[in-house]
Amino acid sequence: MLSTAIKAKSIWVIICLTCLQGASVAGIYKYQDKDGAWAFSDKPNKGQLEQTLPRATNFSAGKKNLFAALSKKYPYADPVQHATLAVVTVQSELGSGSGFFINENCLLVTNKHVVRPANGRQWEKTRVAIKENSASFARGRLKIDNEKELLELERERLDAFSDYLQGLPEGLEKNQVEGEYVTRQNRYQQNKAYIESENEKFINQERLFLQQKSDFNFSSSVSNVAQTFELRLKDNTRIKARLLKVSQMDDLALLTVDNCSSPFLEVASRELVYQGATVYAIGSPLGLHDQVTKGVITHVASNGIATDAQILPGNSGGPLILEDGTVIGVNTLKVANKSALNKGLGVALPIERVLFNFAEELK
Repeated sequence: MLSTAIKAKSIWVIICLTCLQGASVAGIYKYQDKDGAWAFSDKPNKGQLEQTLPRATNFSAGKKNLFAALSKKYPYADPVQHATLAVVTVQSELGSGSGFFINENCLLVTNKHVVRPANGRQWEKTRVAIKENSASFARGRLKIDNEKELLELERERLDAFSDYLQGLPEGLEKNQVEGEYVTRQNRYQQNKAYIESENEKFINQERLFLQQKSDFNFSSSVSNVAQTFELRLKDNTRIKARLLKVSQMDDLALLTVDNCSSPFLEVASRELVYQGATVYAIGSPLGLHDQVTKGVITHVASNGIATDAQILPGNSGGPLILEDGTVIGVNTLKVANKSALNKGLGVALPIERVLFNFAEELK
């Protein structure tokens, strides 16, 4: 009776996939204006109520040689294995992606939507799902309220029937009416128990949904101003990187790790990028760390390199490399039928776009 109105069973699955995988951020300030609305910034704002969120911890003291540490743990036998040393997992407030060091001074390339996920497709999909499920909960509450009203009318009719029964003289007719009264009373008690049970389930589901909705809204706000992100290296070491620049033209961002030297990927010669060339995509798809997939270039254009190498959610921001370990692009999206998990083609932004967008920083 009420189950069609309560669609909360899968709601938290959708939300948890997108907003419960976040990492802590640093230097974010939370303010409440005169109307009670919350705002977020990476700088203190004097004169307003201020609540500083937890600051990031700098995991490295003194200059750290990441390349020496990683190459010692993972002696490499070929250029592809060597390239994996330069690839990291990038954790943001709403999820994770991949990235790679582009020079020895710990400058790191990733996708803009990895560090600003509240502007991405998955965020928009979750926002729409929340809106739809909010409406579903409203309909569910209305249906339960209507069922309660019908139950109350049933109780009133049962009371009236009881009064009628009491006014009957003893005899066969009264005995027959008593049997009908017992039947009606049992049906009322069953309906009452069912509605109370469904109402309790609904309240619990709604409470969980509202909490997750609040967490998602908060995480979305924080993700738009976050300046510090956690990196997970090949050996699972976790360090902090700060945002240096976000491209206004392409889905690219540049991060830096202070006071360190790193393994990095050399840029490939453009003449080596052609249809049929063997390529490897490196990253952290579906929450898996340090994964490599192999394929070929299927198409080359000025704004994208297509490949049949498996690229999945989480690969975003990772490198597309040649067999010699040089990087030709930044894995950015997948074109597939209906689902990103289905077979399809991956698309990488050409590495030339990185060099153009961050020319000053990469000097």
